[in-house]
Amino acid sequence: MTTPPNYNYSVSVDAEGVFTIIPEGGAPESPITVTVPNTTITYTLTSDTPAAMVFLAPEITNDPEGDLTWEIKDSGRCIVITDSDADEENAICVKLVTGFISPDPQVKNEPV
Repeated sequence: MTTPPNYNYSVSVDAEGVFTIIPEGGAPESPITVTVPNTTITYTLTSDTPAAMVFLAPEITNDPEGDLTWEIKDSGRCIVITDSDADEENAICVKLVTGFISPDPQVKNEPV
């Protein structure tokens, strides 16, 4: 049984929403070809991306079998996408989505 690979990518997003995605540690350039079930693809926001910016739910299309799952980690600074199988499929599309999180508005409840 082959151990599933984990491909790592650094992601920076500027104020205009322009994404720069850089493969790390020998990860392939896009498009990523999955040949081993349960391959994981990890995207991590770089330190030069504003601290208030986090990953949100990705937009996944052309995945009729629901093979891709995702999990947000590290307080939103990282998203891990897992492909559950290596069945031959045309291109599954994954669009990363980020957004800003506001500071806690400190809502105070004082029942009367």
